[in-house]
Amino acid sequence: MLEQFKQKYLEEVNDLLNELESTLLELEQKPSDEEDINKVFRVMHTIKGTSGMYDFKIVEKLTHDIESIYGKIRDNHESVNKDIITITLEGVDLIRRLLNQPSNNDQNDVDIFTTHLATICDEPLTLSENSNNNNIFENNNIATYYIQFIPEADITNRGINIKNILDDIDKLGNGIIIPRSWPEDEQYANKFYMYWEAIYSTEKTYNELQEIFIFVPDEVKITKIADADLIANEQFVEEIQKSQANETPIKIEDLANLANKITGGCCKILSNNNKNQEINSNKNQENQNNEEKSFVKNLDALDNKANSIKVDSDKLDELMNLVSELVTTKAEMLLLADKYNIPELSTICEKIDKLSNKFKDNALSIRLVPIESMMLRFERLVRDLSKELNKQIDFITEGTDTELDKTIIDNLAVPLMHIIRNSIDHGIEPVERRRELKKTDHGIIKFTAFYSGANVFIQVQDDGAGMNPEYLRKKAIEKGFIKPDQVVTDRQLYDLVFLPGFSTAQKITGISGRGVGMDVVKQNIVKLRGEIEMDSEINLGTITTIKLPLTLSIVDALLVSIEETFLLIPLYVIDSCIQVKTTELFSENGHFIFENEPLPIINLRQLLEIEGNNPEETNVILVKYKDGRIGLTVDKVIGEHQAVLKSLGKYFADQEYISGGSILGDGGIALVLDTNKLIKLIEKK
Repeated sequence: MLEQFKQKYLEEVNDLLNELESTLLELEQKPSDEEDINKVFRVMHTIKGTSGMYDFKIVEKLTHDIESIYGKIRDNHESVNKDIITITLEGVDLIRRLLNQPSNNDQNDVDIFTTHLATICDEPLTLSENSNNNNIFENNNIATYYIQFIPEADITNRGINIKNILDDIDKLGNGIIIPRSWPEDEQYANKFYMYWEAIYSTEKTYNELQEIFIFVPDEVKITKIADADLIANEQFVEEIQKSQANETPIKIEDLANLANKITGGCCKILSNNNKNQEINSNKNQENQNNEEKSFVKNLDALDNKANSIKVDSDKLDELMNLVSELVTTKAEMLLLADKYNIPELSTICEKIDKLSNKFKDNALSIRLVPIESMMLRFERLVRDLSKELNKQIDFITEGTDTELDKTIIDNLAVPLMHIIRNSIDHGIEPVERRRELKKTDHGIIKFTAFYSGANVFIQVQDDGAGMNPEYLRKKAIEKGFIKPDQVVTDRQLYDLVFLPGFSTAQKITGISGRGVGMDVVKQNIVKLRGEIEMDSEINLGTITTIKLPLTLSIVDALLVSIEETFLLIPLYVIDSCIQVKTTELFSENGHFIFENEPLPIINLRQLLEIEGNNPEETNVILVKYKDGRIGLTVDKVIGEHQAVLKSLGKYFADQEYISGGSILGDGGIALVLDTNKLIKLIEKK
C-alpha cells in the first residue's frame, strides 16, 4: 500500500514540476508578477511537504532552500532576475533526477547545487515579515488569528493525519485549541465527528497560515482578528476560556468586539461575505486581499480539475484492444447477416454497427491528447539553447489545442525536438548578422498545428538564414549523394537533409554537425504513417511540415482486391474511383489522361507480383498527391471497411509498400497499402 502512495506522490510531483517550469518561463517574461511568484512559492511548499511525508528528505531540503529565496522575493527583500530563474530551473531538473533516477551521488549533487544557490542571495535565506508600528503591544510583528478546522467525513481515507495538522497549529505560537463535536443530526453526516477552533498569536503571515493547510484548503477558514498579541492579554484569554463551555462555534463578531475593547477600538470588521474575513485596517490589508484572491483562484482551478481523472496508459491500450475486437466481431456478424439473409439478425447488426461506431469514436477521443502537453519541453529547449548559443529567440505557438493520439504524441516529441534544435542552431542567425540583414534582434520560431480532414499538420517555421540550394547541391556532390551532372529540383535538394550522414553545419559541435538527427526524424515520422517535407528561402527562413494521421489504431478504409489478395486503402487519401477498359489504361509512359490531365498510374498487380491476368475492365483508385492525383489499379472495389490495424511482425517488416494488416469478418487477412511509399515511387520516376 505504501508503494502505491509513493507512486501517486511521484506522479503528483512530476505534474507540479511541469506546472512550476511553465510558471517560471512566464515569470521570466513578467518578473514582477506577484501571482506567479506566489505560485512558485506554493508549488515548492507543496513539494516540500509531500516529500517530507514520504521520507524523501533530500528533496524536502532542496525545495526548502529554493522556497526560501521566493519567500524573500514575496517579502520584497529580493527581486526576480534571470539568474534566479535559471537556478530554479536547474533545481527543477535536479528534483526530477533525484526522484526518477536516484544514484549514489545524490547528496553530492545537492551540495553543489545548494552552494550555487547560496550565491544568488546576498543575505541569509531567512524569511521576515514587514513590521507594523501601529500596534499597542511591544512585539509589533505578531498578529492574532481565528482558525476553524472542519474536516470532511472521508479525511482519514485521503491519507490526511489530523494529529499532524493540530500539531502544526500548536507550533504557530501561543494560543488555544478548542475541540468540538457535532450533534447527532443528519445535516452533519458528511462531516468528521469532530471539528476544532483555534485562536493563536503568531509571527506567521496570513499566506503562510494558508500554506500550512494546503492539503485541506476547503476545510479550514482563517480570520485575522488583530495586528496584536491578544493571547498575551489576560482578559482576552479569560473570555475565550469561558466560550469553551459553549456547544456552538465562536462568533466572529464577538471576537471582533472583544478585540476592539482590548485594543482601544483600533480594529474593525471588513466584510467579505463571511469568507476569510479580515479584521484590520493596516497598510498590509491590500496585499493580504490580493493573496486571498490568488488563493481562491487556485481553489477554483482545483475544482475545475475535478471534472477529469488520470488513467494509466496501459488501461487505455487495453480499451483500444477491446474496441478492436468489437469492430472485428461486428464485421463477422454483418457477414453472417448478409450470408443467411435473416431480417431479424440484420436489424440487430445495424444497431450493433451504430453502437460500435460510437464506442470506437469515444474510445479514440479518450486517447486524444492536446499537442499543448509537449509545449513546455520545447519552450524550455528554446530558452536554454538560445542562451547557450547567445541568440535571442521568441517562441510562438498556434493551434496547440489540436489533439493527437497519445501514441503519436509520445513518439513525436523527439523528432520535434530535433527540428526545433536545427532551427535554433542552423536557422536563426546571431544578433550581429541579423542586424546586417536589417532584421530584428529577436529571431522567431513559430510552431503551428491544425486539422485538415483526417490528418493533423504540424509546422515549425523560423525567420532565419534559410537553406541555399546551391550549397546543398555542393555538399551532396561531395558526399556522393548525387552526381555532378544530375538534374535535381530545389525540393529534392531539401529532402537530402533527411539522408543519414548529410549535414549543413560548418563544424561539429555538441549540438549538431554529425549528420544524425534529421534522418532519425524522418524514420520516426514514417513509422507514424506520416510525411515530412521542408521548404526554404535564403534569408527568409525555413519551414518544416509534418503530416500525421489522427490515430494509429483504427482507420476507415476502402477494401479492394486483386485476384484473391485483399487490400485496404485509407479513405482519407482517396479522391475518387473510376472504371476504365484495361486496354485504354496502360501506355508506354505509364500515364493515363483523365479530366484533361495526365494521371500517373501504378499497376498494383505488377508491383506486388500477384499472378494472374488483368480483367477487361480495371478499377482505378485516385489517391490525392500534393496538388495532383495518382491512380492505383485493382480488380474489384468491395466497399468501405473499418480496419483494425495490426503489425505484420518482423518476418514481413521489409515489405516496402505494405504498412500492416487487418482481419476481415470471415477471418481472412487484408493488407494495408502504404500510400506514402507509393507516392515516393512516382516521384522517383
